Amino acid sequence: MINQAEQVEYQSENKQDPLRETGSFAPYSKQLSSRREQFFNLLNGKKNNRPVIFFPDITDWYVSGKTPAGQALPLGGGAFISDSHPINKIAGKIPAQYKDFTFLDFYRKFGWGLPVHIYDWYDVKYQRPDIKKEVRQSGKERRTFFHTAQGTLTRTELLSNSGTWAPHEFPVKSPADLKIMAYITESENYIPRYEKIEQILKELGSLGVADLVIRRSPFGKLVHEFMGFEQVIYNLFDNERDMLHFLALQEKKDMEVIELAAKAPAKIVIVGDHADENLISPDYYRDFCMPFYKKISTVLHNAGKYISTHLDGNFKGYFPLLPQAGFDLLDGCTPAPMFNYEVEELAKILPGRMYCYCGVPATLFTQKLPDTAITDFGKRIVKAFNGRVILNIGDILPPNGDIEQVIRLGEL
Repeated sequence: MINQAEQVEYQSENKQDPLRETGSFAPYSKQLSSRREQFFNLLNGKKNNRPVIFFPDITDWYVSGKTPAGQALPLGGGAFISDSHPINKIAGKIPAQYKDFTFLDFYRKFGWGLPVHIYDWYDVKYQRPDIKKEVRQSGKERRTFFHTAQGTLTRTELLSNSGTWAPHEFPVKSPADLKIMAYITESENYIPRYEKIEQILKELGSLGVADLVIRRSPFGKLVHEFMGFEQVIYNLFDNERDMLHFLALQEKKDMEVIELAAKAPAKIVIVGDHADENLISPDYYRDFCMPFYKKISTVLHNAGKYISTHLDGNFKGYFPLLPQAGFDLLDGCTPAPMFNYEVEELAKILPGRMYCYCGVPATLFTQKLPDTAITDFGKRIVKAFNGRVILNIGDILPPNGDIEQVIRLGEL
């Protein structure tokens, strides 16, 4: 629930809101001053003066439009791009009518709410002096070395055509490597950057909301970052004892991060598992992810936080489990034709106090479809969730997406 201190925070933000009657988009300032409040009203079951709120993420479209082809994108999806960021001054491939817009100007001009992910809100230091992290990049290959007295682990990533780094070689390739990874993980010390969070929240003001990213659950780390899907499955059968030992150690360390998040100034914490049942089966999700979700939701709810999770894939098999996970908000939900569920199916299984971002599938914005194909899909989402949804683009507007159709959807 929004407590008295939060209400004071809203009032304070509104008084200092840089959107108020200044700049090129002054006529929109009164409309925008309540975006953040509308978001939290929704999570608290309170009635808004606007039946549907629209929070599209256009960072990939914007950053790709400013980045030369073949180069790595300098910012990830959902990153906060302040008015002072140098990327705003690059002409790039942004349509001519928006050449003078900063990233935030799109949200000011069109009355959208801005969803922000704060990724690097804490630093990682190693307590053991023999552990060194080294990054080498050569062309479109980036290699990260973890040097230790126990041995060296190597992660290799390749630059994709979209400008993002894709895993090519995982650091844990054997049971011996898993022990080295445990040695590294046990040595990690987490140092919060609360001042960074406060600065982003101040600049964001009432324009939107920001969440603190938790870098996957322990099992999600094994699948997506340390071992890869195939080796995780083999080792759960062939090396179960060491796998369970590592998961327990990783959970212990992750709970240290959760405790820092519980004390942070941001109100929302998101677990970035990007869970998909093709990589994490419903049985593994139940056995390995759900206990972690329940544990962290207790800690975060006791601290007055909201907990979110990123689900931007096929997760219809998780439907029976989600009501028990402790989440307040599902993030990134993208229905068919991109993934394996219909809008109405997801709306039907949400318990009474769980809300979600649900988006018009991003692929529809790349096909030059009639505007009505976009807006009709938006109406369908609104109808299905009956006031319990944050409408957006599922999950994010791609580089070749049509910004004009985003504007039409916002006008809906």
